[in-house]
Amino acid sequence: MLPLLVAQAPIDAPRLATVLQSPMAQRDIANEWTDAFFGGPVRLADGVIVQEAFLRLRKRDPEAHWGLVLRIAGPCVQRTDVLRRHEGMEITGHPRGGSLDEETSWSRREPWGKLAFGFAERDWNCLSSILIAGPAW
Repeated sequence: MLPLLVAQAPIDAPRLATVLQSPMAQRDIANEWTDAFFGGPVRLADGVIVQEAFLRLRKRDPEAHWGLVLRIAGPCVQRTDVLRRHEGMEITGHPRGGSLDEETSWSRREPWGKLAFGFAERDWNCLSSILIAGPAW
């Protein structure tokens, strides 16, 4: 699924709905600067679940200012497997001790923007989120 999403960059709600095969609903957290869309849950072929897909788009220049967060559940996707498959990742964020849901983030820049993977303290070796963001986000 990740290669399909990246191939759609810049991501918008209709493209995301097509890839996830799930409707994206605009929610009231949208404001005069951004639009927000939510979708999910979606079960993938390997049993992994996209619990929630959250897409935020800046109203001005949405092709550069967009961010997609996928909350992951289901069978554990091991940190070692993610980092082996996506070489060149660096730690760019770490938990501050406020919650077991805080994540260690591994990310890298891509020609289309940024790719990041989050691993929550609650289950530090299993993937908990994926961020795909445009070049200006």
